Amino acid sequence: MPNTTKESTSIASRVAEATRRSDRLNPLIGSVLRPLADRDAEAARLDRASADGEPRGPLHGMLLGVKDVIATADGPTTGQSRVHDPDWWAGRDAPVVRRLRAAGAIVVGKTTLAEHALSRPEPDDGFPVPRNPWDLDRWTGGSSSGSANGVAAGLFDAGIGTDCNGSIRIPAAMCGVTGLKPTYGLVSTRGCHPLSRSTDTVGPQARDVRDCAALLAVLAGRDAGPRWRDDLTGVRIGVPADLLDLAGLSDGCRAAFDASLDRLRACGATVVGVAVPVPDAFALFAAQILTVVVEAFEVHGSALRDRWDSYGRPFRRTAVLGGLIRGETYVRAQRVRQQGAHRLADHLTEVDAIATPTWPTVAPRFDDPEGMQQVSPLPTIWSAVGFPAVALPNGVDAAGLPYSLQLAGAPGNDFGLAAIADVYQRSTSWHLRGPADPVRPVDGPAAPRPPGGADAMIDEGLGRALRDLGVPVTDDECGQLAGTWARMGALVQLLPEVPADVAPLASAPR
Repeated sequence: MPNTTKESTSIASRVAEATRRSDRLNPLIGSVLRPLADRDAEAARLDRASADGEPRGPLHGMLLGVKDVIATADGPTTGQSRVHDPDWWAGRDAPVVRRLRAAGAIVVGKTTLAEHALSRPEPDDGFPVPRNPWDLDRWTGGSSSGSANGVAAGLFDAGIGTDCNGSIRIPAAMCGVTGLKPTYGLVSTRGCHPLSRSTDTVGPQARDVRDCAALLAVLAGRDAGPRWRDDLTGVRIGVPADLLDLAGLSDGCRAAFDASLDRLRACGATVVGVAVPVPDAFALFAAQILTVVVEAFEVHGSALRDRWDSYGRPFRRTAVLGGLIRGETYVRAQRVRQQGAHRLADHLTEVDAIATPTWPTVAPRFDDPEGMQQVSPLPTIWSAVGFPAVALPNGVDAAGLPYSLQLAGAPGNDFGLAAIADVYQRSTSWHLRGPADPVRPVDGPAAPRPPGGADAMIDEGLGRALRDLGVPVTDDECGQLAGTWARMGALVQLLPEVPADVAPLASAPR
């Protein structure tokens, strides 16, 4: 990290050490999809510039892993998928990458993810499967998986990920690092392969909030980041108790969260209840999931028709359902998001941040189907409305696996939120913990494969709808889709009717 690098340590030597560490650990944890060849030359250039007395950028010498949906000039952007356009942004950096390099950061590699940032990796596709460095038999969370587990394992100082449904914060939570999802639209997504155009955001993962804020300032093209605080005097933190009662928190997660509230109070904050109605939260959750799958099909629908078998099963079995959701349902979901943004913004005129756990439990084991399929409104609602949210390590279970605190704030108040989070974080040491280096081969549970067809129940109506959509789905695979499609139908039932004249909130999704 730039704030801890010793002046006597050359950047070239840090890159060399990071490369050796990655060569040793990456085969175990599956963090780096592809090292970038230019990292050594860039380190040498920065060392020469320092020796010549040239001004240093704000990220001087910071080593980064960048999620492989963001374009870098020195390699293709694959989305960890066999279905990608090798000419897309070829030879060019995305604007955010140009800004990071100009600020003195070095991109050491492209990081692993769930295919095209949706669902889970496909273990049969030949790509690395990201594993949790705290326990190789556990999932990292997705989809910015390699960016988070690489920070936790010390392969690089920070990761750049994307978040349209918790994809920065969930892996940060499960891997015990800090992740910051910006306000929608604050950071350019040009040169970032889209998944869900109305929700995609680009943001940082790092050990601590201060590094995340420094990265966010550069990503957003800001001259300065937060005005840091000494304490939380005068700050009001809201807690939606009714929502948490129905969020499926484990006992350990609840205890860690309660301890975090005590710590916030000790830092000077006032903790108060906020009445986020449970139906509103679950309506936002439903609206967001439906939005993501519809918009994912908008991006990938043509390729799904032409190259169905080339996509991994977890991705294709999720994205294809977006093509079956009716237009009026999608429109209603957008009205729910807009109404939800207004209601949450009203709460955030009364409090400075809303606190919840980031995720209800620790990272699930790969051989726990229920845990691997778990979903939660806790990160999702903030993606639905486009507000900033930060995930902070806040405790561990009996086995030492991380829990995480989430603080969310008003749109556009990203740096004010970071300043609040920083006071909390400086009063704890959870973010300073790191896992012991894994030393054994992976011999525990393998990454889960989608279920086979022997027990599949054929849904003839769904099969006809998919054939009408032009997607070459076999009867066997159609049976595997039936359960997921039924869950989509249940989400539709959660959407309330919203007046057509509800207006978009400034700085929220439009």
